[in-house]
Amino acid sequence: MQEAEELYLRFAELRPQDPRGPNKLGVLKALLGQFEEAEQLFRNSLELEPKFAPALTNLGNIYLERGNAEEAVHMYEEALEIDPNYSAAHHNMAAALKKLGHIRPMVQHLKDAQKAFRETERQSARKEMSGCMSRGGHTTVLLIAVGLLQIAAFWR
Repeated sequence: MQEAEELYLRFAELRPQDPRGPNKLGVLKALLGQFEEAEQLFRNSLELEPKFAPALTNLGNIYLERGNAEEAVHMYEEALEIDPNYSAAHHNMAAALKKLGHIRPMVQHLKDAQKAFRETERQSARKEMSGCMSRGGHTTVLLIAVGLLQIAAFWR
């Protein structure tokens, strides 16, 4: 995990205005159980880009991990207002709704997550990879490494 952290820090150094850097580092911190640090990194990401759906979703994940499903739902709703096809937000919204006992909306968000994943994740990956390749150099290698570390389905 130390190597991953070093890659994220290097990415953030190379692209200090890119919200993906602090967001991905926050994901790593969350996976290590360092939720306070993770939350601050997600907030840093949102300072760079207030409408960055992955950081909003991950902030919702922090709330959900802490047992605050209502606040998590609020974060997921914000993320889905920005990107209605963001599958991670739908998936995690379903988890929060399940905790709240809202089964019908939970099922709908699971269906929406599946649909969004099929339709947009592949397009997004192609677009991001083509953008990475056009930038070339170290940034490409770092973004690929960062992408490979997105193993946990809960964190995006």
